[in-house]
Amino acid sequence: MNLRVLLSALLVLPALANAENVYDAQFQQIKSVELVEVLVDENGEEIEMAIHEKKAPQFKDQFNQSSVNQKGIGEYILITKELIALGKEIYKIIEAGKPVVQMNVEPIDILPRAAGGEAISAMQLHGWRAPKAKTYRMYVKNYMGVKTASMDVMLIFSYGGQNNGSGRFITGAMIKPVKVDVKWGYTLNANFKLDSIMNQGTVDNPVAGGLLTLDYSINTVLQSTNDSYTFFINGMGKVIKYSK
Repeated sequence: MNLRVLLSALLVLPALANAENVYDAQFQQIKSVELVEVLVDENGEEIEMAIHEKKAPQFKDQFNQSSVNQKGIGEYILITKELIALGKEIYKIIEAGKPVVQMNVEPIDILPRAAGGEAISAMQLHGWRAPKAKTYRMYVKNYMGVKTASMDVMLIFSYGGQNNGSGRFITGAMIKPVKVDVKWGYTLNANFKLDSIMNQGTVDNPVAGGLLTLDYSINTVLQSTNDSYTFFINGMGKVIKYSK
């Protein structure tokens, strides 16, 4: 009987030790935050790849665009001479470490402007390509080397839509949560927004482009941090991750 009690105690001790570790100052302090791209090989295994980044240009200074302060679903949010962006001002995707379920939320469209100034709907365009998707994983490490929080998000959009044979536009752009894992004592929140739009083509043959910003915050009892990642997409299907 004593031997059984001893064995049971030995099994329980590691669990108790791990439980105590979450109260350690090193457990509750953030050492690093990293973002990688997640690919799947021919065997269905996940591969984490370092991301090739480019320095972010100052699009807002280079392009004549205006912000439209209207709230709601599918409203105009940004306008240039040739383009109109529809969507929401901010999309909450993770709150308190849990994915946000968004019902009946329209994603972002970057569409051509008609002669009257209104948007030409995605349904009126033709030549749309199949959705393009990339998955990214952000994970947090503490000073004990433990991954204390992580989130997988998918950047997805359809591209290539044309207006009477000209232009390349974007529809259905979203950054959506795929998987979230948060250890005890950590709180993770995230949202994304469309920061800027631009015409990479000509007046007669516009190529829509947009900067999507993924903002996040991480909080523990000892520390708080927040930062963002910026992604560029365009009507030709290009995706670029910009450095800070």
